[in-house]
Amino acid sequence: MIDRYAPALIALAYFVCGGVLYLLDLGALVAHDETSVQVRLVLLAAVCVPILLRRSHPLLGLALASVPVAVDFALGISLPVWLAYGDLLFAAALYGSARTSVFLERAPIVPIAALAVGFGIYTGELRPAVFVAAMGALLISLPVWWARSVRTHRDAAEAERAKAQALAQVAELDRAAAITSERAHLARDLHDIVAGHLSAIAIQSEAALRLRDRDPQKAMSVLESVRANSVDALREMQSMVTLLRSDDAREETATAGRLSDLTALVASAEASGSIVTVEAPDLTELDADVDVTAYRIIQEALTNATKHAPGLPVLLELEMDDRELTIRVSNPLPPDRDRAEPAHVGNGGSHGLRNIAERAAAIGGRARSQIVEDPGERSDGKKRWRTEVHLPLRTGDIQ
Repeated sequence: MIDRYAPALIALAYFVCGGVLYLLDLGALVAHDETSVQVRLVLLAAVCVPILLRRSHPLLGLALASVPVAVDFALGISLPVWLAYGDLLFAAALYGSARTSVFLERAPIVPIAALAVGFGIYTGELRPAVFVAAMGALLISLPVWWARSVRTHRDAAEAERAKAQALAQVAELDRAAAITSERAHLARDLHDIVAGHLSAIAIQSEAALRLRDRDPQKAMSVLESVRANSVDALREMQSMVTLLRSDDAREETATAGRLSDLTALVASAEASGSIVTVEAPDLTELDADVDVTAYRIIQEALTNATKHAPGLPVLLELEMDDRELTIRVSNPLPPDRDRAEPAHVGNGGSHGLRNIAERAAAIGGRARSQIVEDPGERSDGKKRWRTEVHLPLRTGDIQ
């Protein structure tokens, strides 16, 4: 409400104060002022009325007030008129365009200097020249300089506010990205822990039902593997819950499986009816992140093999050199899928394959799953499904 009527209040204040100065005979800046008070009040009113436009149309208000100011200059400079005009200069420099603000700052310098020199030459004294220069700086240049200073601080504040808003938006985007990344990480771990074990339990339970009459002893061993998978799933789930409640992210490697537990994964796959052949060197000195990642990838690959190619042999090959660890898990395609892509083919068609690729990429590795011809001595003329993963070996530079 106050901002709405501020120009009118300012104009009224200038007119009232100026009228008081005129009535007290303190308004004239020249000696022997013969202009009547009524004329001075009319000129003051003509300057105060354009102040109503100081916010909406500052340049128009300044132009309208320039006419009565010129008349006042011709009659003899009076303080109230020029003070009101100084407010219009201030408003034009503050609310006008940047180009207008710069022009108003520079334009008066030459006229004021020329006028001061002219008065000095005309009167032959230095004092009038100094007086004219001082009054010009006080009544014209000072309001513009003040407005420029206010404008500079206002622009700086707006820039800082925009910068703060941009930083807040960036922080919000970072937070959203971190939440999305953490959700993907949790989804990947839950898939590895729950889906892998439950898939093995489902396959092994089906095998136990088939064997319960024909081979009860084998069925009992399968049921023991089912229980082991259940216990492992529960243990890993409890470890994951503990990790989520903990503030120390370094506990993650302690709660996950390692390649030293590879025998358990192979036993679980074999209990599901698959024969797993393992060809691996000594892998006891791997970095923790490579060790855990390799374990999870092998777990997912064996789960895919027993799920999509039940009862078929699985070949697990691990090779290591100075630069990387290579994991290959392959199995023959089932007869009903020999000529068509299996359900788990493709980079985006399976959570398991996507998890393998994401886990490998997380430590700078790469993974690929595809149908290949059965090469070498093992070739039986059939195609195989193979998952091949390359994990870089890093020492000491793990971030």
